[in-house]
Amino acid sequence: MHVGHDVDVGGVAAPTSTSHPPPPQGVGGGGGGGIGSRYHRAGSSITNDYYHHHGNNNGNNNPFPPRPPGAIADYVPPAPFDPLYGRVTVSDPMLIQGTGLFAGPPHWTYLVTVYSKSNNARPDDDPRRRRREEQSPQEQPVSAVRRRFRHFVALEDRLRQSVPGAILPPRPEKHPGRAIEEAAARQSSDFAQQRATELGSYMNSLVEHPHAGPSPELKLFLLLQDHIGTAWPEVSSSALTRMTAVGTATVERLAETVDGVLSELGTAQQVAAGEDSADILALAAYEGRRIGAVSSSVPKVEGAVSLTRERGDRLGAAGLELSKLAKDVGWCDRDLAAPVEVLSGALLRSGRRTKRLGLELGAAIAPFAVQYRTCKYEQMAFADRRAALKRRTEARARADGRAARLMMNHTSMQSLGRLNSLERMETEAAMYDEMATEASREADEVASRIQSEVGRIASIRVREWDASMKVIASGMKESCAENACIWESALEAFRREFPDCPEITSLRGDV
Repeated sequence: MHVGHDVDVGGVAAPTSTSHPPPPQGVGGGGGGGIGSRYHRAGSSITNDYYHHHGNNNGNNNPFPPRPPGAIADYVPPAPFDPLYGRVTVSDPMLIQGTGLFAGPPHWTYLVTVYSKSNNARPDDDPRRRRREEQSPQEQPVSAVRRRFRHFVALEDRLRQSVPGAILPPRPEKHPGRAIEEAAARQSSDFAQQRATELGSYMNSLVEHPHAGPSPELKLFLLLQDHIGTAWPEVSSSALTRMTAVGTATVERLAETVDGVLSELGTAQQVAAGEDSADILALAAYEGRRIGAVSSSVPKVEGAVSLTRERGDRLGAAGLELSKLAKDVGWCDRDLAAPVEVLSGALLRSGRRTKRLGLELGAAIAPFAVQYRTCKYEQMAFADRRAALKRRTEARARADGRAARLMMNHTSMQSLGRLNSLERMETEAAMYDEMATEASREADEVASRIQSEVGRIASIRVREWDASMKVIASGMKESCAENACIWESALEAFRREFPDCPEITSLRGDV
């Protein structure tokens, strides 16, 4: 079972070559109208071709999944990114009580510690010393700052503005259900420890991210010893400053964030935004279907794992109740208690094994859950592209308007001798044209970043999902074999206890 090569579950195949494979036999292979030929002429007709091939994938009779676009199929991993920082740990949660008139509710703060990078040995070093350094890396803390969860949220917002088009790692959720449960009491220390572990994994993912890792926002967050609100007013300790900054930022970003961030990703949204890149249109169509498949499939997988855990719990509970029943009945009727003891023992062993399977599956589907949460950030990346296209269109319209105004008034101003006004209009036209060029360059950078990021996420998905599926398959196979042995041994125990029972004897040929 290899999910990495099936679009329906969101995987992509690892490329073996840059050439296109031949079309399947019987699907337009000889007539030039099949799958392969349509992909070869994708550049000739951007919109019609992708609507023809990608527009209704669920309703056609084509049993073959569409080939991934070039950004995924022909993805070549860049040089490995060398993180600027070493390991980052988030620990020592501390509950802070607010003071003052505008003090908020109590909140947890966490100690964010940045360690130095381990010294890698040179190739010509002594191998024995290199092995000693690898076994005991010398990590020294270079910075230790205290941050609260609000600061991590602000860091994500700042990174999205700094590197538009980047697919950032999913940030830990705020757990609204836990807040409702603990509304009348203080948040527990177990909750804070769990949140610290999640934030530690999140920070290490940011440090290793090729676009977020070298950003000045992450450097400021990790190394600024003062309160982060001194640099970022939206998380200032002053309530007035914070409300002013948040209100201004909300008004500025409202028009951009509403533009399809939560809508379904597809070709229509990109075309409506003025998309003129065939590669981005193909990528949006393909990723839109994949995100839809992942969004509908991963919750079902998580539900199946939770049902497995619940089944293990109920098997164990039934076994405990039967064990109590056997003890209560055994003092007066040993013959009646004997089969109940056999059944309770089998239920307890099967329940323990099923619960262990649930834990193994829960750990194995972690890459699926991460990709499911990453879908939102990929939609945000395409929304950044649409926002960049909107800014490019507006900047070009303003530049064209200034240029047209200059051309209309150029002759009349020269004849009237208004050279100063003419020079000012020429300067404004040149300035607006430069702004339009800058907006176009920014849109191209966002498109290039999206293509590289989608390819990077796809390569990670193929590698991690394949490994996870192997773990899931082996775990379920082992669990089924052990459960079969448990119930076969229980059946043998019943046969020994009741050799003359016709119902048990009839099962001999079925096992």
